[in-house]
Amino acid sequence: MTKPVYERIVDLFEAEGIDTLFGIPDPGFIHMVMLARDRGWNVIAPHHEQGGAFMADAWSRMTGKPGLCFGTAGPGVANLAAAMIVAAKENSPTIFMGANRMRSAEERVKRGRIQYISQPKLMAPAMKYVGVLEYAEQTDDIFHHALRKAQSGTPGPVYIEIPMHVIETEMNWPPILKPSDYRLDHQQAATDMVEKAAAYIRAAKQPMILMGQGVFTARAQSEVAKLARLVNCPIVRTTGTDAYLPGLEDRVFPYGFTPIGREAVVESDLCIAIGTEIGEPIHNGLGRHWAKKNDIRKWIYIERDPEAIGINRPIDAPLVGDLRDVVPQLTASLGGVQREMTAECKGWIRAHAEYKRDLVVNAPKAKNGIHTARMVIEATKNLPPTRSWFAMAAQSVSLAGPTRRIRRTTWFGTKTSAISAPACHMLLALRWRSALNAAWC
Repeated sequence: MTKPVYERIVDLFEAEGIDTLFGIPDPGFIHMVMLARDRGWNVIAPHHEQGGAFMADAWSRMTGKPGLCFGTAGPGVANLAAAMIVAAKENSPTIFMGANRMRSAEERVKRGRIQYISQPKLMAPAMKYVGVLEYAEQTDDIFHHALRKAQSGTPGPVYIEIPMHVIETEMNWPPILKPSDYRLDHQQAATDMVEKAAAYIRAAKQPMILMGQGVFTARAQSEVAKLARLVNCPIVRTTGTDAYLPGLEDRVFPYGFTPIGREAVVESDLCIAIGTEIGEPIHNGLGRHWAKKNDIRKWIYIERDPEAIGINRPIDAPLVGDLRDVVPQLTASLGGVQREMTAECKGWIRAHAEYKRDLVVNAPKAKNGIHTARMVIEATKNLPPTRSWFAMAAQSVSLAGPTRRIRRTTWFGTKTSAISAPACHMLLALRWRSALNAAWC
């Protein structure tokens, strides 16, 4: 049975469990959009391509699957650029599709081409992969490779260009492959290294978990919470992770912004780093609050990219693999035996609770305007249980952080400049993905 290329593309994405598409319908993608809508997809047409691209990034962070968006040839693709840069810097597996004119326009000598530029070379510096669909028979290979690159190693965005004369070409197609037939969809760590990490946990006197935003974008918070309950230790969240694990909020402390968080780092003799680059905002795990016990502190690092091991700091037990697979491995290796919580950790929990109560009581009540801390307190009182908090790169908001009890915070601007657009478009994406609220935490 023959099918057009655009229908095959929808089939390929459905095999990956993707059912949401962002973009402004145009001659290049209109048939794909109509088909996706008829199949029950969530098809969201924003007022601006940049908005749709940031929504796709948001959808990826909310679901753990690649986000999907498109832009028309020339100005439409250009409008995707800001979201492309953010997705690249934030390691977000977003799939950007761009339309373009027939490939014959690429080498045309005559000047004054209408709505045409050579787009792939402009996208290449920010993308993990750039593919151009020059012939219909390349469809499966290019889209499979894009999905493979976006989700392998350190996740990141990819760009696929589809000329208008190709997207409607019809041909006979082979059966659709399962994701596991063309990419690594599970990645566990080496067994001997998992046992080494478990031995470090058993021997530690004052362990801690360093939790990055990757825990939440991978949708692995429940698995990390199971591990945290067994280790029974403080959880220090990185500056880009304004959130806590369900049922464990009393022991989640921000890195650097509270005395309790600082003390938990200073006194630790084992750090289990999950979903973080161990980057500059946390002093690469070497300086400032880490310095006191650098000579004795052991490090367990769960990380997908083997090239990340040892770059920012030495790692004693590198667990290379997908944290969604590795964390359950490590939990199982502990044999269900829960460590006894240390007296110091119990004291930090009490002290942090008192610290937050004091912040609430002493938050300024300005006569003119609303102080950031007071705004957070009052807003929290009126937000529903499934609430989510969206923050931009503003120190005043981060300083108010300890007053919050927000189940899921997404922070923008921690590795990029202050960008307001992602947070705004995340909120719009939530409008069309409200069913996820019950699973968000």
